Amino acid sequence: MSPPFLRVILLKDFVESEFFVIDGDSLLLMFLDEKTQYLNFFYQIECFLQDFTEKGAKYVIVFFKDAEQMYFPYPHFLFLRTVLIEHLRRNTSTTVHTEFSNCLSSKWEIFLKKSYPYFIIVSDIGLTSLQTDYLSILIVHSLSKKINIVLASGQEYDILRVYGYHVQNVYKHRLFFQKVRYTTLLLVCNNGVCKTVCLLKQLWPEGSDVRRVVCVLACAVGLKIYSNMLENGRSNPLSPEEASDLCRMQCLTVTFLLHMPLTQRAQIRIMKSCWTKQVLPLIKMVCVALSYFSCHQVQSSFPFSFSLICYFSHLMRSKNVIYLLETNLTWYRNLVNQKIVGLGEYYGEEIPDIGLIPLKSDLVEDYAGDVLKDLPVLKRYIYEFYSKEIILYGLIFYSPALYIHIMLNLYKCRSGFSMTGRLKTKEEKKEQEQWEALCIPTEKEIKANLTVGIKKLEKFLKTLKSKSVKFSVEMAGLSACLEVWKEHCREQGNKSKDLSKAVQVMRRIHILLEKYQDLLEKPHVKKLTKYLRLLGFENLACSLCEISILGDSKNSLELGPARFQLQYMDYYLLREERNDPDPRVQHFIPDTWQRELLDAVDNNESAVIVAPTSSGKTYASYYCMEKVLKTSNEGVVVYVAPTKALVNQVVGTIYSRFTKKLPDGLVVCGVFTRDYRSDVMNSQILVTVPQCLEILVLSPHCQKWTKRIQYVIFDEVHCLGGEIGAEVWEHLLVTIRCPFLALSATVSNPEHLTEYVWNFLAYKSIFKLDMSCFSCSNFLKIFFTTLIFILFLHCRYNDLEKYVCSLKGSDFIIEHCHPCAALTVDHIESYGFPSDLSLSPRETIQLYDIMVKVWQEWPRAQELDPEEFVSFKNKVVIKKADVRKYEQELKKELSKWIVTGQRQKVTVLLEHLKPKPVDCSEQEKWKHFASFVDKLHEMDKLPAIFFINCYLQEMMALRGIGYHHGSMVAKERQVVEMLFRMGYIKVVTATSTLALGINMPCKSVVFAEDSVFLDALNYRQMSGRAGRRGQDMIGNVFFYDIPLPKVERLIKSNVPQLKGQFPLTVSLILRLMLLAAKADDKADARAKALSVLKHSLMSFRKERYAEILKIYFIFSLQFLIKEGYLDQEGNPIGFAGLVTHLYYYEPSNFVLVSFLVKGLFHKLCQPIKGSTVFPEDVLEKLVLILANLFGRKYLPACSMKYKHTFCQSKVFLEDLPEDFADAVNEYNTKVEENFAHFLLTTAKLADMEQEYRLPLSKTDFTSKIWHGSELASYLMDNTKSISAVSPFASVSGVVDNDLFHGEIINKAVFRSLGINVTNCPLLYLNKYDNQGRRRPLNAYALDFYKHGSLIALTTDNWYVVPFLVNSSIVHNMVHNYIFLVLNLYFLMKPFTYLF
Repeated sequence: MSPPFLRVILLKDFVESEFFVIDGDSLLLMFLDEKTQYLNFFYQIECFLQDFTEKGAKYVIVFFKDAEQMYFPYPHFLFLRTVLIEHLRRNTSTTVHTEFSNCLSSKWEIFLKKSYPYFIIVSDIGLTSLQTDYLSILIVHSLSKKINIVLASGQEYDILRVYGYHVQNVYKHRLFFQKVRYTTLLLVCNNGVCKTVCLLKQLWPEGSDVRRVVCVLACAVGLKIYSNMLENGRSNPLSPEEASDLCRMQCLTVTFLLHMPLTQRAQIRIMKSCWTKQVLPLIKMVCVALSYFSCHQVQSSFPFSFSLICYFSHLMRSKNVIYLLETNLTWYRNLVNQKIVGLGEYYGEEIPDIGLIPLKSDLVEDYAGDVLKDLPVLKRYIYEFYSKEIILYGLIFYSPALYIHIMLNLYKCRSGFSMTGRLKTKEEKKEQEQWEALCIPTEKEIKANLTVGIKKLEKFLKTLKSKSVKFSVEMAGLSACLEVWKEHCREQGNKSKDLSKAVQVMRRIHILLEKYQDLLEKPHVKKLTKYLRLLGFENLACSLCEISILGDSKNSLELGPARFQLQYMDYYLLREERNDPDPRVQHFIPDTWQRELLDAVDNNESAVIVAPTSSGKTYASYYCMEKVLKTSNEGVVVYVAPTKALVNQVVGTIYSRFTKKLPDGLVVCGVFTRDYRSDVMNSQILVTVPQCLEILVLSPHCQKWTKRIQYVIFDEVHCLGGEIGAEVWEHLLVTIRCPFLALSATVSNPEHLTEYVWNFLAYKSIFKLDMSCFSCSNFLKIFFTTLIFILFLHCRYNDLEKYVCSLKGSDFIIEHCHPCAALTVDHIESYGFPSDLSLSPRETIQLYDIMVKVWQEWPRAQELDPEEFVSFKNKVVIKKADVRKYEQELKKELSKWIVTGQRQKVTVLLEHLKPKPVDCSEQEKWKHFASFVDKLHEMDKLPAIFFINCYLQEMMALRGIGYHHGSMVAKERQVVEMLFRMGYIKVVTATSTLALGINMPCKSVVFAEDSVFLDALNYRQMSGRAGRRGQDMIGNVFFYDIPLPKVERLIKSNVPQLKGQFPLTVSLILRLMLLAAKADDKADARAKALSVLKHSLMSFRKERYAEILKIYFIFSLQFLIKEGYLDQEGNPIGFAGLVTHLYYYEPSNFVLVSFLVKGLFHKLCQPIKGSTVFPEDVLEKLVLILANLFGRKYLPACSMKYKHTFCQSKVFLEDLPEDFADAVNEYNTKVEENFAHFLLTTAKLADMEQEYRLPLSKTDFTSKIWHGSELASYLMDNTKSISAVSPFASVSGVVDNDLFHGEIINKAVFRSLGINVTNCPLLYLNKYDNQGRRRPLNAYALDFYKHGSLIALTTDNWYVVPFLVNSSIVHNMVHNYIFLVLNLYFLMKPFTYLF
């Protein structure tokens, strides 16, 4: 039975949270190849690891000891394994573990439990069946330990992401291990090795290159073993003299390596002949010696240099020298099979000329005119014609933070709001009368049940508008709370008291002193002073009023006021809030930053707001909509949301908030998503997803509509650096011609985003400016309209407290999880405290107490005591801002402990804070799920959202628990959301669809299942649902049976940085040319196209990338002209419209057109003679073709070997018909040729200094002074062209001509260019993994066409396609495919005349 495979993105935005393990032998197997030269082998491995490292991944590599024995039949591979371990250990910062014997060892299990890796990368196939079984045991054992698996095969990458096949651990995985005993290969001659080692120590000094040592040692030991073999008798052997000469040739080869630079080595001829059988035994002996003795002996006995240990060769690579000497030493002719006589020459095909087709286009000239003139070096992108006159622009570019400060002071025309005096209105009198009627009943209710009474009091307060009436209510509430406290103290006597009752007294005092300071008169102050003394806070009473009033010791608290406020008032502590209302906001009093944001909207300014979830940033969006609606009937505001679920929620909110009488044909709100559209062009508020807005913005027919847009709101703008479609957000930002709001909760480098935005806003300003009448004043006037308001808030309004939950028997253990418990000393030392790792007041005082406990002689203990801390001392009202100062001081002190040598104390402190969860079986966990919900209900932690997978959701639904996931029909989701918001359902299970901004506020969020999708980004977004502002005082996050190491990594990960994706595709370039050619306003259309081309996040301040993009643009145009989509003036022709409509499916859109042009569909779609009905086999073949084009979901190669009887589905998609396959091959050939010319041209921009260094270890192979030699000249082949391939690849025989083959590109292309084969629009007929196995396509679309059963599709695909885990997800996939087919039908209708 096959485990289910899911192709996922391995590295999410918060890569620090995703520590994983790479099985070292699987890493080795990925790149083992008899033909690959050793140095290229290490280069390929370092490229693979560097792709992880440069994306911020945290990983370790593990080589199991027992796995070494699997290589004894392949001694040269065993040598590579040993050298790889030493190279990674000595020359890189990668952590390599070799202490574990196998995956069944106790040490390994302890390691897994302690570190809990995100996943383990393992190969599913080995060199032998034994090694394959060994790896299978590792896979199943890891899954049984709740560790996910990622297959080593089938991995792909682009600039930002790495993709791979993931296997999710589930409860059904069982242990079925049997320890395999392996025979150990016994080698002799230890005495000979020791003697050789001693001689080498005397011969070469300390620090000598290890390669010479390994070479001599291997040859000596190999010859000794070979001589022993000769004594035992062997037919037709090499004589000892011949064997010695052959080893001398090996030494000569190593000598060449020591002196010949890589530039010369790349020109060496590649020998294709093979060794004779007579030589192979000696080679095997030397390889055994290399692998078994060389590195083991050298690393323990030799203090030599290991920096170039990876740059090695052995007898298998000595054919060049043998060929050279064959004419002088005739016996050598018998060593090598004479299939090729003499030295091999390179006879590669001549690279065809580029032959650029002339193109006349203003857009092309404006963007890439400089590149068309022989690619001159790109100058720094600065408008030099005004840089001297306008200093402010330089300030924008180089110091945006200072620019913000200056500009906000120079250009701040904010409207002030004067407050009128208090007037006794009729409404105020009415409220007073209401309170007089409710006063006595409310006081009685508070005394009877404090919690219920206070809730009723606060509910009544929310209905009041009069400040004086609110003041009276608060005073009465304070008196009632004090009476409750006094009564409680009398009842308890000397027993411990319930301090929550005292909390309510202190809370009312806080509110009165902060919010009603202007209404407090002397009698009120005396009363508050008296109450503080009753609580035992004498110092606070004196600070408030110096009149001496004797307090009652029976009612006093036995702890200081500062500690009491931090530890017990906790989330009740007041925030820095304003008391003056803002007439623009009706239902709450906005904070200062919210007012400034509203001011920015009033002044038509753009704004970038990065603030935690629940901080209240979304309100500005609706204020912006309201402003546009009030201004006119023509203006449009566009709300861009990342998901359809969020689109539906925003639309519902708009309908509930806004109504407006509009002329016929106009509506308030429109919707545009990929599968639904309504009132797109005739609405004033359009809610859409990025891809659909891009369609409108780049459509030449919609330019008149785009000019009506007055504001664009980008919600969750961190998607700009996201997984899929990130470049679309870039395109929208640079093409809109109006102010915008960019909202996000998770961006760590907003200043970089702001500089990027300023860069293209400056470009827009310059574009608007008429340079014929240029002046500084004109420029400033235009530029002031592009001001950006920036807001960066670190802390949530409400704190989040975390709990770790586990099951022990039938009881639940719920432990508080202090955020600092997630940290380690190394993490604090390397990264500091994460910017958004904040502590609640209770957690802050807990940290101080543990610090005092761990270091009793701590010098600053008294200074940082809460009663003595400068921000707390004698302060009646301690606010959250004061606690933040205290928190930061404690964090600084903790970091200082590490610097000053108190690491051990910090380690003990962090260990004290860690919870101690108990493991439980998955079966027991779900069996007691209902009891866990009851437990949360008892703790008053409901309503709650439980994040689990779809399969478990369906199981919970059978028990009456509501669920919410992306595959539900929109109306079903909306019903669940509405019922939850209204409080009719208290528990909802959900997937990550609720993570991005869905308005379902709750008290608690529960993570009840670990999965690959529970990464730190989703954790932050999901946990943000808890404790929404205005709903709860605090949010709660529960981890229900989530491994503690995973919890810790989720909590401590830093917020991600925005990074740019490769922004261009051939389809996008065609869309831009279409826009420039067909739009009515040619100048505006060209400006938009140039904005997209010039202002990508990837090339921002990276001149080399900017030039690469220009060259990519030029060669894409060449392809489009040759294929008949553009004429030589850049005008779209032929099927250009059809291709751009299907841009989302590149390269399938181009292949479809090639089928149409060749008439293949016309030949296929022949109806039954005398009828309009098509035969069933024709229809089935047509669906097969469309599935190969538009339903491409690859499966891992290993899925083919699992034998399973499918009920009604084929699961694996058949190949294209032969004539269609030939057309695809022809298309691919054209694309490969065009892309190869692009690579050959961009090679001039490569950083050659970087190209001659290994990517991970940075081992430098830069050209040294080489005087050449007569011997070397015979080995060179100067006809080889290697100007555009990596020098490390060229030593394996890769040449420029190989760039015309797509499967070679990633191995050969210069890394410093940042290009790989994903930028080439190839449609692979067959895709292969690292082991050369074919990866099949899934046949879900064809299968559904045949049987039409979602149940059969789900059942048959379960074992190989985990994303088809339930009928709703299957329905969603089939729905998308059917939607595409219908779209094709309408698109193809205009072209039917061609058939």
